[in-house]
Amino acid sequence: MNGGRQSYLLTNTLQQQITRLAREKRLDRLAPLLTFQSVIDFTVSTRAVVSALYDLLPPNGSELVLFDVNRSAKFGQLLRTASDTALARLLPAPPRLFRATIITNANPDSGEVVERVTEAGAVEEQSRALGMSYPPGVYSLSHVALPFPMTDSLYGMQPDPDENFGVNIGAIARAASGTRLSSAWMLASHVLEPLFPLFDREN
Repeated sequence: MNGGRQSYLLTNTLQQQITRLAREKRLDRLAPLLTFQSVIDFTVSTRAVVSALYDLLPPNGSELVLFDVNRSAKFGQLLRTASDTALARLLPAPPRLFRATIITNANPDSGEVVERVTEAGAVEEQSRALGMSYPPGVYSLSHVALPFPMTDSLYGMQPDPDENFGVNIGAIARAASGTRLSSAWMLASHVLEPLFPLFDREN
């Protein structure tokens, strides 16, 4: 309870400062931001990341990378229909003052992943294959997915055998809790990053 309250107070104070600095035209002193965010995240508000942060930034070279749901995972009526349309409702129409990168399926029937990039100030979207795929059964990522590679001994779907914690949470394919109609634990937030090699490229 206390941790949640402290987090709320901190983020509320930061939001007030960001809004004030944007109004005073002082955010141009901010270094470029690079944000990795799941489209479906009910702990860190993706909509707030866009509307309360990126929409306020000056054209300073910032980039927002959004991970779409895995549209080749056929969970059907277990998931809310709003999950499929979340991406279309998030980003303002281009041109934008920041670079927007969307990580998504090459097509709805393929697990292969592409990046769709709209440069800052541009209206045309460029698509590029990444040579990676979503693992079967993974529908979406949670806000804690990013630090964990597939070989993570606790959260990975392909754990490193040299480290054994006695349990492997990542062995069950999971999806962000706000997307599901079923409350089954096996569809909870997916905490590993199946596209972890992408972060090595970005960094």
